[in-house]
Amino acid sequence: MGSRRHWLYAIAVAAVATSATAAELPTSPAIPQSVFVPKVYPQWEIDIGGRYFFSSGRTQSDLFGVIGGPPIFLSRLTWTGLQAQSGEVFGRVDHLRSGFFIKGFAGGGAITRGNLQDEDFPPFTFPYSSTNSEQRDGRLAYATLDLGWATNILDGVKIGFFAGYSYNYERLNAFGCVQTALNPFICGIAPIPSSVAVITERFTWNAIRLGFNGEWRFGDGWIFSADLAWLPWAWLNAADTHFLTFGTAPETAGSFSDVQVEALLRYQFVNGLSVGVGGRYWRIDSSAAQTTIEVPQGLSVSSQRWGVFLQGSYRFYVVN
Repeated sequence: MGSRRHWLYAIAVAAVATSATAAELPTSPAIPQSVFVPKVYPQWEIDIGGRYFFSSGRTQSDLFGVIGGPPIFLSRLTWTGLQAQSGEVFGRVDHLRSGFFIKGFAGGGAITRGNLQDEDFPPFTFPYSSTNSEQRDGRLAYATLDLGWATNILDGVKIGFFAGYSYNYERLNAFGCVQTALNPFICGIAPIPSSVAVITERFTWNAIRLGFNGEWRFGDGWIFSADLAWLPWAWLNAADTHFLTFGTAPETAGSFSDVQVEALLRYQFVNGLSVGVGGRYWRIDSSAAQTTIEVPQGLSVSSQRWGVFLQGSYRFYVVN
């Protein structure tokens, strides 16, 4: 009988010890999974998308001649109401840890409307002449590429600085000719019908861009961003073709100082897609251009474009 009690006592002690040991060992469901998986931070933020750009513009060329004295104002070509429609693609890549980024866009389309006023001034043209022609079948193409650095200055507010390159091409075509002043010798007695091409001008600008941009994220998914670029130097290669008179004259210039401004408001959904609307203003000009019509002559060129755009984009993140 005493032997049986000893065995029961030993079994009870072993059971208690086993239960205590088991209570000290953690079971697998009690171990948090996050202990074994380090937190991952994205390294790259990438935006890609497309835009539709509806714009209008104005381009002016002033021609000067020199005969033994100061320049003499000879003629002016003024293109107004240059409505255009274009499509473009764009992208931006930010390295989140360092703050460096690369961004850019490229687009092109048609200049569908517009008017050319061609003025010639005394003493070389007498009396004063002013003619109107219809602009159609024009073309434009443009692109920018910027490298920069950005930093967060407040919660949701980021500013950056960049340097880059800008390309802009414009081809304008004038058809017909109607005299609107009192000169009977230039399209006065017999106007030229609008089926006849009279003038084509082509402009190609290559420019350096310096500027800054900013981004403000607010509300629940709203983002406002803006770019301001200064063009401290640019090069113009152009050609002016008068089909009914002197033919084609090359035009060149450098040393510009102009601006490109852009602002955008968009809404980003939780899946990374966003839609937005924005506006632009571009201006570039030079008073130091030169053309050759039999002899070298001075030229002043000015061009502006402004408009609104609609865009859709997708933003995503990359870990490595």
